[in-house]
Amino acid sequence: MAAANRRPKPPVPSPRRGAASERSRRGLGFYGYVVRDVMSRPVITVRPEASLEVAASLMSTHGVSGLPVVDRRPRLVGVLSQKDIVRVLHERAGLSLPGGIFDLILDSTKARRSDLPRECRTILENTRVRPAMSSRPITVSADASLDEAIRLLIEHKINRLPVLENGNLVGIVSRHDLLSGFL
Repeated sequence: MAAANRRPKPPVPSPRRGAASERSRRGLGFYGYVVRDVMSRPVITVRPEASLEVAASLMSTHGVSGLPVVDRRPRLVGVLSQKDIVRVLHERAGLSLPGGIFDLILDSTKARRSDLPRECRTILENTRVRPAMSSRPITVSADASLDEAIRLLIEHKINRLPVLENGNLVGIVSRHDLLSGFL
């Protein structure tokens, strides 16, 4: 009778890209998949000598909120996020983003600066990626478990991890990739 009340195990979802090898499935959570199975590729990158305007344009065009920064070799030297760009704009132009829509509507005490968009544009054009980027990127191996990737994202309070294989950038895995990889 107890066996009749047991629910069948749900089917294991298929990963969005690729399939994990048998070796990588052993002993891992999250159905045994690895970063390689859900990472995004090809990776949109930016050079450290590029302007923040170029980086912001790349982010906007490709619908991403951060970019790995690679040198000419191409070797990963950092990561640039939208937050890094906003930090620069805050430091140099006093730009601060509202916490939400109500801040925009209810806080009429803040002076509206008509020159702010032009000043921000000038800052983006004249500031290079290198001083704005995080220069010690947290990375993950393509063969790492999804559990490990999630742990790194949470522990370091970041939204994306460049994926390395033999020291080469082969992909990027974001919180979005990890959540949507099993839909």
